[in-house]
Amino acid sequence: MMVSAPAIEELYNPTGVIQRLYEHYEGSDDGFAAVVASHFSAILFNADDRVRELPSLDIHHPPEAYTNGTLVSFRAMIQDTSLSPELYVAGLSNHRCGGWGLSTSDSSEASDSVGYQDLQELTAMWAVSVPAESPWHVGEASPLVSSFPAHVPLRPHKYPIPDASHIGVQIKMYDNQSAQLLKPTDIVTFVGILSSESVCAEFSSPSEVPVLHVICHRSITESLPDIKEPRSVRRELICWISEHVLGGDDLAVEWLLLQLSSKVHTRSMAFLPPSITLSRFPPPRRLNILPTLSYALSELLQKFTPVSLSLELLNTKSFTPESREEDLHSGYLQLPAGTTILLTESALREGNVTEKGLMNIRAIQEIMTSQTLQYTFPFSRFTFETDISAIVLVEGRKSTFFQEDQTSLNIPLQSTVDSNLYRSKEEVAWPSPGKLAIFRSYIKACKAATGKVKVSEATSKYIQEDFVRRRQEDKTTTPDDLIHLMRAARLLAASYLQEEVTIEVWEKMKELEAARKSRAASLNIGT
Repeated sequence: MMVSAPAIEELYNPTGVIQRLYEHYEGSDDGFAAVVASHFSAILFNADDRVRELPSLDIHHPPEAYTNGTLVSFRAMIQDTSLSPELYVAGLSNHRCGGWGLSTSDSSEASDSVGYQDLQELTAMWAVSVPAESPWHVGEASPLVSSFPAHVPLRPHKYPIPDASHIGVQIKMYDNQSAQLLKPTDIVTFVGILSSESVCAEFSSPSEVPVLHVICHRSITESLPDIKEPRSVRRELICWISEHVLGGDDLAVEWLLLQLSSKVHTRSMAFLPPSITLSRFPPPRRLNILPTLSYALSELLQKFTPVSLSLELLNTKSFTPESREEDLHSGYLQLPAGTTILLTESALREGNVTEKGLMNIRAIQEIMTSQTLQYTFPFSRFTFETDISAIVLVEGRKSTFFQEDQTSLNIPLQSTVDSNLYRSKEEVAWPSPGKLAIFRSYIKACKAATGKVKVSEATSKYIQEDFVRRRQEDKTTTPDDLIHLMRAARLLAASYLQEEVTIEVWEKMKELEAARKSRAASLNIGT
């Protein structure tokens, strides 16, 4: 591994650099952590992105693969910010720094020589490997080659996806002001000194957990891809999904693409991402068989997870985070922004839904309608904002559990060849690696474009006059129909990578909506 010369000491002797900074620091102890963060950030998070030269912490390079004191990077999702703050000795004798694990490593420091003025508070939280991240995207973020034995997660209940391989680490942040800006489900790259410590009273067994003493961090930001000929790429993507994934149903793919292009860019109900129900979706020939759509989405989207709904799952598992014995347990829906979740109902059988099951159904519904998720604590509940797209596959006319409203769409599937709806991953005719990369970049660009789409004054006037004429011709038309069409038209414009809803886009959106409603009416399905 080639290491840039100016960064050698920061990478291989971070504690020495911290001590040198401390010796030259003349401010108060509570401001020193920000100085350290600024110094290391300038070196590691610069234009050269030297943080990539650091050893990474991931399932292929777990904590036990490194010795204590190693400087590592950890690309993670924050799972729990409710851990109690901790006190540490900020200044040791002989003007030595005590933060970043240095005070605990120096057992010779006499406890009676530490005064109150030497103590500072740090912020503790729990972070995990980014859940629902597609394997291809994980591979881009860090190398997958490792000869180390498979890692066994120490606190699996703090990860949203049961039985999934992941890393869980206790994060200690000394820059408290920056730490206060972080919240659950944020994706962050942490850089810190790795160690292990005995757990505090909030935790049960095991007695020790990996700890990362954070020196600096960066919230994840991604560059926007440049897509040449977006309309051509859009058409190719629709054709591929239609032919190889959804049985030749171009209309369903058109609506699916709008959903894949969506993200939360404002909390107004009129602009929240729509959930999509693909009704009349044939069941698999055997239980526990994923539809081809699941494999396709995992190859196209950066963050995606399928959930096969069953009464056992709904009645026994947690979909929302819940604090038990002062330890926040995760749930299926504690997912980072930008995640798409595929809910299938083919495993549902007759039976009763328990109170826990009803709470889980309600939680999924809240994600669909308001993009919020409740976290339950012993004496309170807190609501956190989400950005999760939901796709529901149902065999009948509508979902068994989820209500349809202005934030949801029902598209009956009309496939020509049902057999290809459940092809295995190996049976799918995948695009070339280069074409697949273009499709991924295109969807990423669509999501970024969603929040930039505007409506000019002239187009707005055209749409209003058009809608008035429509209401005069069809008395069943309501203002909610206009809200739905406007939201969908913005997504359609974004799928063309346009920054404006044009009259052409509006007319195309009306055609798609008319086709959807006509199909639903022919099958006696509500719209």
